[in-house]
Amino acid sequence: MTEREKQIVNLIKENPLITQEEIAAKLNCARTSIAVHISNLMKKGVILGKKYIINEDPYILTIGGTNVDIQGKSHTNVVRYDSNPGMIGISFGGVGKNIAENISRLGISSKLITALGDDLYGNDIMEYLKNQNLDISDILFLKNQPTSMYLSILNDDKEMEMAISSMDICKNITPKYLDTIRKRIVNSKLIILDTNLEEETLRYLAFLRRKPPLMLDTVSTKKAIKVKDFIGRFHTIKPNRMEAEILSGISIYSKDDMKRAGDYFLNKGVKKVFISLGSDGVFFMTENIAETIKIPRINPASSTGAGDAFVAGIAYGEYHDYDIKSAAKIGLGAAILTSLSDKTVSEQMSIKNVENIIREMEI
Repeated sequence: MTEREKQIVNLIKENPLITQEEIAAKLNCARTSIAVHISNLMKKGVILGKKYIINEDPYILTIGGTNVDIQGKSHTNVVRYDSNPGMIGISFGGVGKNIAENISRLGISSKLITALGDDLYGNDIMEYLKNQNLDISDILFLKNQPTSMYLSILNDDKEMEMAISSMDICKNITPKYLDTIRKRIVNSKLIILDTNLEEETLRYLAFLRRKPPLMLDTVSTKKAIKVKDFIGRFHTIKPNRMEAEILSGISIYSKDDMKRAGDYFLNKGVKKVFISLGSDGVFFMTENIAETIKIPRINPASSTGAGDAFVAGIAYGEYHDYDIKSAAKIGLGAAILTSLSDKTVSEQMSIKNVENIIREMEI
């Protein structure tokens, strides 16, 4: 494509309903010139039909939360009801945003649907996302609503002691809104959801007809309960041990318990189960295999964001039709790479670096 054609395609991606007159005004050129460029793009197969449908690479769609992360790290054991000396950092995070960004860094076309407030943080996040090679054309940007915030406290071992999230803005990602962009949802190769979404929204997506496979990050025990009644509608799920207990009703103390929980999910209709075990690795299961991969001990800079990177890793495996064990290894490699960084999304995230970790640590 020529440089002008690229500009036109980017404008159409941002607004599929844009007219030739509007494109001409934005690019400061004649409408007849735009008509010629669009005709050439149609001949090249870049634009399909008169409704400006872009012929894109298969993409993964993530729908979920984006927020400002405020993280406090204590220098010593956390003492409740007291001021703890340490360090405080502010960054951009959120389960959905982190997953989508990691997927992009792994080299896959990535689209994010989330909600941001038209405030200082929301504007900064939008500028940040524009530079991460993400498709953000369907993000909700809302006036008079605050951008989500997530406050976490880490102990001196860099493990999370507690967290508080304020994510009411996610309630605006409604079935009514998603229905207006339904075509772009069902045209994705894989959809990833997090349970920061409202139950009615999760249910709407779970029962959507002619949809691609759904992958679910259950986020927390309190939020995971939203999907308990229709957990079988998801192709792949990634709970931790406690979330798996809540969803299955099975107490997990041993490998046998883990397999019983896995059987529960498979019998409900789930195809692939990943139960994250923190520093002990991951248990994964399909109807043909049930295994645990342990990981070597590392000295993490932070545990925040590792679970999101794991989901991006298994999504990479699903996108490329890897078997479940290979996908689990990519997920673990991505999680380890993230935990070695003090950022929720590692700037070193790439499939090459993930594969290097898998090889060097013999995962």
